[in-house]
Amino acid sequence: RQIGSVVHRWLQRIAGEGCAGWDAARIHALGPAIRLALQAEGVGEAELADATGRAQQALILCLGDERGRWLLSEQPQGRSEWRLSGVDDGRLVNVVIDRSFVDADGTRWIIDYKTSRHEGGDVAAFLDNERERYRAQLERYARLLHAAGESRIRLGLYFPLLSGWREWEHRPR
Repeated sequence: RQIGSVVHRWLQRIAGEGCAGWDAARIHALGPAIRLALQAEGVGEAELADATGRAQQALILCLGDERGRWLLSEQPQGRSEWRLSGVDDGRLVNVVIDRSFVDADGTRWIIDYKTSRHEGGDVAAFLDNERERYRAQLERYARLLHAAGESRIRLGLYFPLLSGWREWEHRPR
């Protein structure tokens, strides 16, 4: 969780600045800053080296992946760590969307980054299970945006450590 929080903040910065100035060398040079951020998140001394390496690896793999660069690239109505409040199922909710934008076809994308690792085989089954695990969360985000007037919405989970991707269309109830 702590690694994910730090990676999310750096992905927000990269998306804000644009991918052009970011590469593996820059991510490696940020090692001390990433380490400090992880310490601030409560990562213990014994785990810091491994956690820093994993965070750097997630960022480097994202920047080296075509889909990762697409997600982070400048996009119409692009937002990172987008805080929203609204009513969902009769309750007031506050959410944070990792990344959202509107593509060239006018479709609103809602992306959730996951820094999970998968140690076993069958990565495809793992990604499918994660899609089901997080489906309700992303569908909630979509309902909030649909209520605000968005009509075409696609949802996606992106796993930079696996170059993994799952997407689906939101179908309003």
